[in-house]
Amino acid sequence: MRAERQVRSWAARHALVVGEEEMRRLARMGHGRMAGWLVPLVSPAELGLLAQWGAFIALVDDGFDRHGQSPAQARAVLDELLGVLEDADGSRCPGSAAPAVRALADLWGRTRVAARPGWRQRFVALYRDFADATVTEMRLRASGEQQGLEEYLALRRRTITVLPVLAVVERSLPVADGLDGLREAAADIVAWTNDLRSAAREEDEGTENLVGVLARHHGCSRSRAAAHARVMLAERMDDFDQAAVHGERAAVIRRVRDGSLAWQRETHRNPAGGGHAAGAEERGMPALVQHLAVGVDPAGHVEDRCGSRVLESALLLALLRKQGAEVGEQARLTAFLERRRAGASTVDALLIDACLDPAGMAGQASERTAGLPMSLGSGTAGRGRLKAVMLSTVLHLLCGAPLHDSDAPGPAGPEGITTFTDVHVLSARIVHAHACGRPGLVSDAERSRLVPLLSRGRNRVLWEASATTYLLGLHAVRTFRPDDPVVEDGVLRLCLAINADDGVPFLDSQDLWLTAVAGLAFTGEQALAPYVPRMADLVAAWQAPDGGWPFATGMRQTDVDTTARCMEFLHAAGPDRYREALDRASTYLCGIAGPDGGFPT
Repeated sequence: MRAERQVRSWAARHALVVGEEEMRRLARMGHGRMAGWLVPLVSPAELGLLAQWGAFIALVDDGFDRHGQSPAQARAVLDELLGVLEDADGSRCPGSAAPAVRALADLWGRTRVAARPGWRQRFVALYRDFADATVTEMRLRASGEQQGLEEYLALRRRTITVLPVLAVVERSLPVADGLDGLREAAADIVAWTNDLRSAAREEDEGTENLVGVLARHHGCSRSRAAAHARVMLAERMDDFDQAAVHGERAAVIRRVRDGSLAWQRETHRNPAGGGHAAGAEERGMPALVQHLAVGVDPAGHVEDRCGSRVLESALLLALLRKQGAEVGEQARLTAFLERRRAGASTVDALLIDACLDPAGMAGQASERTAGLPMSLGSGTAGRGRLKAVMLSTVLHLLCGAPLHDSDAPGPAGPEGITTFTDVHVLSARIVHAHACGRPGLVSDAERSRLVPLLSRGRNRVLWEASATTYLLGLHAVRTFRPDDPVVEDGVLRLCLAINADDGVPFLDSQDLWLTAVAGLAFTGEQALAPYVPRMADLVAAWQAPDGGWPFATGMRQTDVDTTARCMEFLHAAGPDRYREALDRASTYLCGIAGPDGGFPT
């Protein structure tokens, strides 16, 4: 998250973004996260530099589209940028230069320091090619001229900017010209995936896109064209994998490819929901097959982005208010809750009122909770009791409703419980103890356990993919250590996870669970079966050291349901992968079975 903060302050300092709305657009792109995916093991300075390159490229590209510049105007800007790159000593940047020019001069000076001899000329050639392709694309758009498929693919490879970014990543490494074909395959994969994600938006904007080009080329609907694009992606991924069977340098390019795909799954640069509706003539199983095929990304993940909920949105708004942070996001979360109020369930209405009118609800929360049409006092293994405690804890966090120390759950764990349960119980105990003015009811060891727990699992935007658990933990840490970096880091991550409707999702992903479930269905459908091997490879790669599977990639916590589905899928996908996973999975399942042979819920 340090790179995320660096890129925002850098862009503001160079006036690449001006005003709250532009800053929010940049923040939601998540270029710090992008850099972390592409080069995960580099120094903080290098991570920040790559994040700034990503932001620079995106903001320049978006600026051409958002500000309605003509091809001639774009050419003038790009020529100024090329002048910075071509300056022998890197000093050509007058004070009157445009913000993008000054920003590039700053980037360029820091980038060249670690570069190998001759690298500058290669990078300039790549950036000049990108500039020429960008102007060509704008000229075609302005004239309404349409390209054939091969012409579009060749131009798209040059406009996606994967090749310049790869050059920045590789600048301190020995020259490896023999891998240009691999780099081009990576660029194609990233470009075509991006086109699938942005197809609906770009259709609305009247912009040329791979899906539209394929529809014209094959004389078919856009939904069928999207399915054609998915087949092309699968073949291009195979091309890449066959050419990159070994070698450390190929691994660098693979990491950039896979990191770019992972970032595309997270970033809000393209809105969620870019699906392709079937036409009236495309119904039943064929239309469903096309829809499902497009829903699998090139790496085998089934695409998902969870919808927004009231509970998590209210908890984040309360946290931001207490931190005095992200005023713009506070306004948007407030508007989201206000929109949800009219049709809210009884519980959601209670949470919305507690969050939006904390002073008025503090004394009413207990009475309204008692009138809820739901049983919170019983449940398997006392979970009903825990739910009641958690609801009272949430209401206290939202509006200051009173808590009683007798309601706090007893000490638990960490042995024999999941990390999710550990964070929930610790959070409830800490919040209750401090709310009742008796912090001594919680041990220092419990407080000390919560902070490192929330510092684990950094591959996901949210802690263990769960907004609910993350928010409760952050609120609890704030009661005894408000300035801890884990709180600031958490606020940044949660704001990155806010959906396009300005609400917060329950989870940021269930991709492993969904991939396993979808894979089971795919094995029985001839048109979908070709995607099964890559899906199975993905699932097999995420078997945890304990033998189980988490419900999302990047998580540590495993669970029985996902493990069962993953094993079922691997069995259907092929005996080799299943046998490799079976021993560890059997050990995992036997280890968590109860005395009666059953599994915990």
